[in-house]
Amino acid sequence: MKSRVLATWLLSIFMMSFAGPASARIIKTKLPHQGARGLPLTIGGGFEFETDPEESEYGYSFLAEYEVTNRLKLAAEPSYVQIRSKPGEHGTSVSGPGDFETTLEFEFLSMRRHRPALTAQGIVKWPTATHIEVGTRETDYSVGLIASYEFVGLDLETSALYTFVGSPPGLSLQNETEFSVAAEWRFHPSFDLEAEVVTSTGGGIRGQSGTLGGLGGRAATIGPSETLTEGTLGLATHLNEFLKLEAGVVAKSDGAWQGVFAWEWDFGGR
Repeated sequence: MKSRVLATWLLSIFMMSFAGPASARIIKTKLPHQGARGLPLTIGGGFEFETDPEESEYGYSFLAEYEVTNRLKLAAEPSYVQIRSKPGEHGTSVSGPGDFETTLEFEFLSMRRHRPALTAQGIVKWPTATHIEVGTRETDYSVGLIASYEFVGLDLETSALYTFVGSPPGLSLQNETEFSVAAEWRFHPSFDLEAEVVTSTGGGIRGQSGTLGGLGGRAATIGPSETLTEGTLGLATHLNEFLKLEAGVVAKSDGAWQGVFAWEWDFGGR
């Protein structure tokens, strides 16, 4: 039976590698509530710090995620961003609201012992950013596929995401593709170890709704297309059945790194 599960996972990854790489960052692999005792609503917030040789960026993000049914989930993520140029560099520091993202996920195939769950994902990025350094001031549309499976004490997830990037007047930006593989290991009743690797081609890594690394960060940026790979390692602690705290470090192939901190309150309980 384990060989059938592994074969199904390998097939899912192989198929998604042709569909285009996936949504990035530490993945929340929690499946929809099954007979939740409370309201199927999750709220959260996060702080993200990123630096490279030219500038430092601070992101403050918020999350509201509601499970309409056991298969259908809606999420909204507003954010606030500060970018500070380093001494000696050209450019000015800016701050203001980031782009507002709304996400719809539908699990069309439930998990079984011999197969992962499959979920379709749609994201709309609304151009609410007030500065061109933060967003393109155009609407982006993303479609993706998520494959997730729960082993005993270990959750695995792969996802593929393709983004139709809106181009400002006079510019033509390349659409984005992302592919990611993530794991969450519950090595203690109160602690989870989280890890993820993601590759993105296009304007930049978006981050998946409701994830540690997805809280904050910019999506498409104005500039040349590039391929970016990043790895994330994080630790989550469950203070009780409702409250979860997360902290992680993201290292990128372009030399930049991020520190990410987040909290999450699940009204339905674990």
